[in-house]
Formats: sequence, C-alpha cells, structure tokens
Amino acid sequence: MLGQALGKMTRMDDQTNVTRLTLRVVSHGDLPPGCKDQIANRGFEVEAKIPMGGVRNLVMTYIGKCKQERHSDSDDIQQEQLLLDAILQQERKGPASILEKFYQLADFRVEQLAADNLSTTDFDRLVSMHKEIFPTFPYDFRKKLGMMLRQPDNYRMVIVRSILNGQIYAFSNLELNTLTLDDGSRLCLAEYDNSMRAISCSDHKVIKGLGAVVRLELASIAARCNADLCHSESRASLAAINDISHQIGMCFGGALEKHLLISGQYDIEYMVPSRFETMNVWYLGRKALRSLEVEYRIGLEKFNRAQ
Repeated sequence: MLGQALGKMTRMDDQTNVTRLTLRVVSHGDLPPGCKDQIANRGFEVEAKIPMGGVRNLVMTYIGKCKQERHSDSDDIQQEQLLLDAILQQERKGPASILEKFYQLADFRVEQLAADNLSTTDFDRLVSMHKEIFPTFPYDFRKKLGMMLRQPDNYRMVIVRSILNGQIYAFSNLELNTLTLDDGSRLCLAEYDNSMRAISCSDHKVIKGLGAVVRLELASIAARCNADLCHSESRASLAAINDISHQIGMCFGGALEKHLLISGQYDIEYMVPSRFETMNVWYLGRKALRSLEVEYRIGLEKFNRAQ
C-alpha cells in the first residue's frame, strides 16, 4: 500500500508543477526498515511522527517532499530551530495555571459556537478578524465559516467573548475526521484549525492566554467525542501558537518543510509576504488527551465554585 501511494505521488511529481507533496501513513508501530528505504529511494523524507499509543500501538507518520525551489534556506532553519528550542525548554503551565490567569481578569468568557447561536455581528466579526490577521490568505474565510456552521458533526468551534463589550476576541475550531484502517477499524482524528486572536486595540486589553483557554476547551470536546488523536500544524516561524501547544501539554512531533501558504500579518520581518512556511506538528495521543480533559474539568470546577 505504501509503495502504491509513493508511486502515485512520484508520478504526480513528474507530471505536474506541484512543488510540495505530503503523505500521512498510519501503521502498527514504527515503519519497518523496508518502508523507510522505499521512502528514501523515491526522494521523500520522514518529517514527523505521532505515536498514538493505545492497544494497537498506532503511529501516524508524515512523509514529505519539496522541490528544490521550495526548500528552506539555512537562515529559516536556524531561526525556527532556535524558536522551538526556547519553547521546549520552558516549563509547561498546564490547565490549572492557564485557567487561573484567565479567570483572574474576569473580562472574558469561553463559549462553544453553533450555527443557531451565531449572530450576524459575530459572523462578520470573525471574518474581519481573519482578514486582519491573514490579509492575503488564499481562500475566502466567509465561505469556509459558513461551511463549518453547516457541518456541526465535523467541525467544533470555540470562542472567547468579552464580558465588557460582547465582542469575540479569540477563535479556533476542531475538524473531526474518521479514518478507516485496512483491518476495518476506525480512528477519530481531531485537528486544530483556524486559530486566531484579535489584535490589541484601545477599546479592550487583549491578554496572552486567550488562545490557550480556547485550545483547552477544544481538547476537552475532542476527548468527549472519543477522539483517538488531537493534533495541529503550527507556523514554525511564530512563537505564540507553538508556545500555546506546548503549554497545554501537546508534544512536538516534527516539522513539515514549507508546507503551507499562510500569508499572515505576522510574517517574519526579513521575509516578503505570501511565502510558504514550515509547519510544526504537535499532538496529544488518546491517553494524554483524556488526562488533559480531566485536569481541565477539575480546574473549571474549582474556578466555578470560587465565583
């Protein structure tokens, strides 16, 4: 199966102008040496691994290939590695510490979002936030947000709303997918997507930590949906989103070279806009996801009693 997939991707590489190919493989344990030889012989690399654990000892492996014109340069590699090293050396805060800081302010509340409680004002606010943060993103977020709202079983959304003015200041969602394996068993995969936080302005102080609370709430939802894996791909050039992943307890799985065109407002100063960016893979396996959900619920109960 792997050989067939690699062969198909190799033909695509030869016959199209595609400059990046990515394949995700789920296996029982690590890929055997023979598979790794096939990958290397076709010019691909193993870029990231997610050990999901559990009874079946499943591992998700990311396999990628960039054409020469899309390779990372040495300056990018060095800067992104320094950023990652600094984040991994920090002590994790965990749910209790994150929630304590959030509730001390008492200016925000966390809400799950559904189609029947999203006002026109909220919808327009999310679209304008996305445009402000990702001004040249290559798809229409208005259309994607509408699609997410029409598919509540596939997308779970969480916001942070200001108690002072009622506006949304942070947003993220989970995309839920079911993967059927060769033996007929199924996996539920929960992937973080579209994480954004409003840019600070004079009418409301926007604090660090809003994104972490949103991701904790989404992780709790993933656990209650019986997800086997909760994972994300975060811009390797941006400290904030990687720090959030680390602080809530996600593990680093590897980096996908020049994987996506992000075009965000916070591009690195020395690079031109609209560039492909390397993405860091973060994950919570089934056991870790459920442990985090328990910690989060205990923290919520503590702060709800205190109010």
